[in-house]
Amino acid sequence: MKQQTHSGHKRFLFVFLILILLAAVGAGVFLYIRFLRVSYRPDSYAESAEPLSNPYCGYFHLYGYRLSEDGTEPVVKWSSQMLEHDHQQLILLQINLRNYSDAPLSDSALEQLDCLLSQFTAANKQLILRFLYDWDGKAKETEPASIEQIEAHMSQTAPVVNRYAGHILMLQGVYTGNCGEMNGTNYGSAEDISRLMDHQASVTDPRIYLAVRTPSHLRTILANSSLTAASGSNPLTERLGLYNDGMLGSVYDLGTYDDTSFEDRADTGEKGTREEEIAYQNERCMIVPNGGETVLDNPYSDFENAVSDLSDMHVSYLSCDHDAAVLNKWKSSVYSGNDCYDGMSGYDYIGTHLGYRYVLRASALTFDPLWDETASLSLTIENVGFAPAYRSFSASVTLTNTQTAEFTQIPLAIDTTALYGKTDYTVTLPLRELPKGTYTVFLTMTDPDTGLPIYFANTAAGPDIPEVTLGTLTVS
Repeated sequence: MKQQTHSGHKRFLFVFLILILLAAVGAGVFLYIRFLRVSYRPDSYAESAEPLSNPYCGYFHLYGYRLSEDGTEPVVKWSSQMLEHDHQQLILLQINLRNYSDAPLSDSALEQLDCLLSQFTAANKQLILRFLYDWDGKAKETEPASIEQIEAHMSQTAPVVNRYAGHILMLQGVYTGNCGEMNGTNYGSAEDISRLMDHQASVTDPRIYLAVRTPSHLRTILANSSLTAASGSNPLTERLGLYNDGMLGSVYDLGTYDDTSFEDRADTGEKGTREEEIAYQNERCMIVPNGGETVLDNPYSDFENAVSDLSDMHVSYLSCDHDAAVLNKWKSSVYSGNDCYDGMSGYDYIGTHLGYRYVLRASALTFDPLWDETASLSLTIENVGFAPAYRSFSASVTLTNTQTAEFTQIPLAIDTTALYGKTDYTVTLPLRELPKGTYTVFLTMTDPDTGLPIYFANTAAGPDIPEVTLGTLTVS
């Protein structure tokens, strides 16, 4: 009996050992099949001071054309001359409708308009448009006799403008005022500017931003707009920006601000002090564009003061033609700081910071070789520019096999309109689906409307390289 019991124990122990051995072999097979050795070496992410030619921001040249019955041939010739030496991305195109102040726009005029926009957008320029009736400070003499005529011109130009919406950043003004600046006009009342802006908004592509001359104009329109829905929402809230052609010209920016505080005014549509209005722009222009031209050499346009205000106002675009005295003052100034821009001229420093300017700061990979199905690649991107981007760009991470050149592209979820300062992002990499090998990891960003690349301010990227190298990934 004891012998049988001992034999049973031996049999049990043998079976147990076999099971342990099978489990160990199974575990070994599992580890052999499952274990994925992965290494990731981030690249260097030094910031570059090189100027970047990115869409919808920077310095611009201004050109003006008066629509007429002369056909498209002179338009083509004139556009070619303007574009020949223009190396900026942005262009401010003023289109004068004075020849049609008392009549509808003719087919010839609309063909000229279409030809103009076609010529500039074919050259990969982004446009700021301003329709007007006056270049001589005599708007009251040249504007249409009725507001209905202005609305009719808006309705006629809108289909042409909308065809090029992907290349048009904004429409400035409501066709009225001296030089299209909404002053010295027959249609400057709160009712008139609100009516005209509402009409313009209703007939133009919502991708195109609209803009008014002063913050007080903006508040007035938002307060009086008939587009406000019962819910209290108004599409103009996220579409109506600013253009300031008296920027840094005085404590009042030549009539843009006042010397009376909001606290002392009953009407919120009135102008506030410089400090109040810049604080207003600091908040407002996080969602809508702001820019214009500088005027008059004075302490407010001194380089350090200018940088402070341009940053607080989130300025995206500035004229590189006016005012020459101010621009030359910046060119003779020198930026001093503990960064890669140290020693740069004030003009170049401001130019490199107009709008958005992206710098890749860091990246890291998280992956468990046994349990994770995918890896998480984290990125830190910083916008060091004065403003966010106001268009949504598409971004992706690309893994390129260094031996076969085969690549895998993975979209990166990113809201570039909200990218200001440092922001962290994560992209999921399907490492178990990749062939074993070494991969170079790139980050690319593109404007889907124009197809243009978004350049990063990293030394590994730069003004001619449309991607940033994140690092090297090895899967073995």
